[in-house]
Amino acid sequence: MVEEYERLQTQVFELQVEVEMLQTLLRKMINQDEALHHNIESELEYVFLTQELPVEKRFEVSFYLTRLQKEYRFEKTIPDFLSFHEGLKERLGVDELSMRVSKRLIQEYIDRGIFSVGKEILTTMK
Repeated sequence: MVEEYERLQTQVFELQVEVEMLQTLLRKMINQDEALHHNIESELEYVFLTQELPVEKRFEVSFYLTRLQKEYRFEKTIPDFLSFHEGLKERLGVDELSMRVSKRLIQEYIDRGIFSVGKEILTTMK
């Protein structure tokens, strides 16, 4: 039983190392191609953020979006994009976050049909 556990731990560690190496390689490739750099970098930031986000933070983001949707529906209030972005950073507990990530999040929820206020928020982007 102990041997099996150690074997599994070793495999998990090796997989983590491989993932980190692939992430590093992908970042290097993106940095070399300046035309792709900005779009792909924000997409990667979004993917890494959503995959590594603790469950509590996912719920906070979800509640934030739900609250904004309710305020829009019942009170007709629409936050501007910058205040949405700052609120998202606050919920995530980060100091830096690309505005493209906020835009990507809004667009994803619009596409799902559950964040109609997102269309209004996006119109306030400068």
